Amino acid sequence: MDIILTENGLDFNSLERNFFKAGCELACEAFGALMEGLDERLAGERDRKKYRHKGVRGTTIKTLMGEVNFSRAVYEYVTDEGRKAFVFLLDEYLGVDRIGAISSNLAEKIVENASVTSFRNTSKNVTEMTGQSISHAGAWKVVQGLGVKLGQEEERLINAKERNLLAPEKEAKVLFEEADGVYINIQGKDRPKSGGKLEMKAAVMYEGWKEVSKGQYELVNKTACIGFEDAAAFRRKKEAILSAEYNLDETDYHILNGDGAAWIKNAADDDVIYQLDPFHKHQAIIRNVEDKTHRASILSLLGENKIEEALTAIDALANSAQDEKQEKKLRRLYSYFKENKACLTPYQQRGIQLPPPPEGITYRNLGTMEHHICDIIAQRMKHRKASWSVEGSTNLGRLLALKVCKKLHETVEKLSKTVLPTIQTYAIIEELSAAKVPQKAGKGCDGNIRKGHVPFADCAVTGGRKAIKRLFDLKDFYDLVYR
Repeated sequence: MDIILTENGLDFNSLERNFFKAGCELACEAFGALMEGLDERLAGERDRKKYRHKGVRGTTIKTLMGEVNFSRAVYEYVTDEGRKAFVFLLDEYLGVDRIGAISSNLAEKIVENASVTSFRNTSKNVTEMTGQSISHAGAWKVVQGLGVKLGQEEERLINAKERNLLAPEKEAKVLFEEADGVYINIQGKDRPKSGGKLEMKAAVMYEGWKEVSKGQYELVNKTACIGFEDAAAFRRKKEAILSAEYNLDETDYHILNGDGAAWIKNAADDDVIYQLDPFHKHQAIIRNVEDKTHRASILSLLGENKIEEALTAIDALANSAQDEKQEKKLRRLYSYFKENKACLTPYQQRGIQLPPPPEGITYRNLGTMEHHICDIIAQRMKHRKASWSVEGSTNLGRLLALKVCKKLHETVEKLSKTVLPTIQTYAIIEELSAAKVPQKAGKGCDGNIRKGHVPFADCAVTGGRKAIKRLFDLKDFYDLVYR
């Protein structure tokens, strides 16, 4: 209290920050002590005949409170194949897979911020609102690392589907899908020569709607995917994601909503019911028909499913247009509706007898894609005068799609607990100096005792040897940059 009273320029905000910092430091110390206590308990409860204590190693986990430092025991054991290996029982118990890991809570906080603001602002927000300091480059690495892992999972699903290895038990008699795209600025080697923009495609799939409050509905079991691929590749990815979730052989109706783009319409085969998006229909009429009375008339005809009469009315308006500009707009509207004539009728007015929806689910009008395009792509990547690489925007887009589908937390937590192959088990212990390696870490990097000697292990560490060592480092999104 004497120090506080004698310090000049002290105010409530600085006091708050100081107490928050002190609280985080105290929490980190308590957390570390708890981890070491838990490790001692696991040591006492272990099967001593199976696990031989081989000393302790330090580790650091980056958390919302800051860096938590603690030591835990490493044990030697014999695998089922009769080979010697090493394991940290505490890491195994907690699901921590490597030194320098960040907690899934911190990773999620970084991603949530990066989904709505720049990486520089993300760095500032996370540093100010948690006890962990992180640079904007560190925040970018977290997002990119997670996005890369999600991309690898997409490839795994595509390969598994092509080999008929996906066999989910979940069924849905009716599935709805909406698709659209948005053009974003592209930078560097990915930048196209004409225009400088590429279309990022997006698709959202769901089972129907449920009422969450009076007159308010939300989509049920929403799944989304994004990408810059061509139409065929994007369709393969989308179908692989769906096939991992549902047994599509049991799906009787697949209803697709789109704006008439070729990459969407061409995906509508005989098993897909395709309709033109209501928002884009209304938007096209408002943009191209100046007279409000004529607008209302065309909308009324479409609402009554009088497609031919609506086309005739638009053609008549074009023929009687007073100026060339207005005629050009009406001709454009006529062509748009003529090309999409077969899908102007909503699915509910086509005489299709859908099976009764599952309990708690209802079937309603489609038309949510503009909202999803805003949340997944446009809000973060289109309207900020920023340009993106294809890889960088794809990685961020994958995370934004998960956030919109409310699957971000479970996915980040899952990716934060990736199981390492046995060969990496021993390599994750703390980096010791070259002089300590033979005494403390043993010989061999995979936990299997060998009699060979690591070249230059007990020699001075030079810049050249550091560079060579970095070539073999196993780096991923946990390797943050702190400044």
